[in-house]
Amino acid sequence: MMHRLVLPLVLVAYLARTSWVSAEPAESFNIVAFGATANDASDDTAAIAAAFKACDEAGGGTVFIPAGTFLIKRQGAESPILELPSNATVRGEGAASVLKFAPEVTNFWRLLGAGKAGCRNVTVRDLRLDGSNAHPRYEKGKTPEQNHGIFLSSETGVIENITLRDLLVENFAGDCVAVGRGCRNITIRDISVRNFIRQGIQLAGDENARDYLVTGCQDLEPDIEPGGSTIHVEHARGLKGVIIQGNRCRKSILAGGVDGLIIRDNVVHGRIEGNSDRNALVQGNTVFAAAGDTRSVLQFGYAEGLAIKDNIVVSENPEQLGIYVWGASKYNPEPSRLVCVTGNLLRVKGQPISLNGVKGGIVADNLCEGEMEPVEAKRTEKVEILRNANQEPTKPG
Repeated sequence: MMHRLVLPLVLVAYLARTSWVSAEPAESFNIVAFGATANDASDDTAAIAAAFKACDEAGGGTVFIPAGTFLIKRQGAESPILELPSNATVRGEGAASVLKFAPEVTNFWRLLGAGKAGCRNVTVRDLRLDGSNAHPRYEKGKTPEQNHGIFLSSETGVIENITLRDLLVENFAGDCVAVGRGCRNITIRDISVRNFIRQGIQLAGDENARDYLVTGCQDLEPDIEPGGSTIHVEHARGLKGVIIQGNRCRKSILAGGVDGLIIRDNVVHGRIEGNSDRNALVQGNTVFAAAGDTRSVLQFGYAEGLAIKDNIVVSENPEQLGIYVWGASKYNPEPSRLVCVTGNLLRVKGQPISLNGVKGGIVADNLCEGEMEPVEAKRTEKVEILRNANQEPTKPG
């Protein structure tokens, strides 16, 4: 029996030893060691860029941004100003670690992101990014729309396996976070955005872009007039596999042009809308319509394979549709196809569910609280409508 235990014990000891030997800590690059100074008027851009470059030349590591405010200024025509190294973690000490555009500079640009060659295997976490935007609202020709916090997009390189987490990104006239061409396997987790004029989190792509996850994010109460959505997918250009799950949105979620779209378990004060999505699931969301908005609360056009199920939709506006699926317009003759609308709860004053230009589908088992018929169908073909219930509105008191 003793003989049988010798080899396994020796093997365990060997593996433990080799694992310990190979588990060398990654090299760390503190931006202060490269000349960055916190909480003063000096320009820290070159020092931080030097720390990023040293990390890249070492093959990766951790760039550490200690507590304090470090000022960033645009150096030229670069995009973005600070280019992320591959195989790296860029981290701070939470919201106390601030990268901020110098307030006196008006030529704002993209603060942090991927260079033209792209980047791989990067985590950015535990930081606050401040764009110093002083514009209270969008003004055409005046608002610097390219003033983004994090900008991930490359027409020539690959941006892959990127995680953005536990960040506060605020005061940007463009997007707080923008993801675009060349991106694969992007995770945006537990990020708070505030005071954006374009979009809070903007997602785009191309035919090679795929697999984005946005979860646990929220937009905080603004003190400017936001112009866009909390989460926005546009210019998808063939983007595949987008999951938007478990977010808290003071404004809307708009998502169009995606193949393999999941919008699930979000709380939205606004709308959920998308056009030209394929193989899409919209499930378990609670959506409170914004006061005074007459646009449909859930609206999807030119869909091909769409399931809308188990959502709660609330609207006090009698002119507003609850769920609206449409197609076959004068701009595009194609109808929406293969549409499933089931198990939703609609507490709305206007038409609960409306289909217009839909071919193939089912609308079933939806519960509506209101005075109108549950389902309105126009220009539909091969659509089953069954077991939808309508109940009188609950009276106050």
